[in-house]
Amino acid sequence: MQANQATVTVLYYDAPVGLIMHNAVLADLPVSDAGRVMIPASFRKGKSIIAVLEGECKILNSLGERVFAQVNLG
Repeated sequence: MQANQATVTVLYYDAPVGLIMHNAVLADLPVSDAGRVMIPASFRKGKSIIAVLEGECKILNSLGERVFAQVNLG
């Protein structure tokens, strides 16, 4: 038997060409009969979703994170 609701962590960029990856935890989302979590259109708008992870996840490091954190020395 499948759960009717799920908590997921969504990794995304701002669309169409965001450079910084964001994440958001979404709770109590409905799950379809096929087992897919249904992310609301209101959340998806303006985002390029990269991954949907089961549960609440803490991102420790991401691609490009250090590039934006460096001080411009030149």
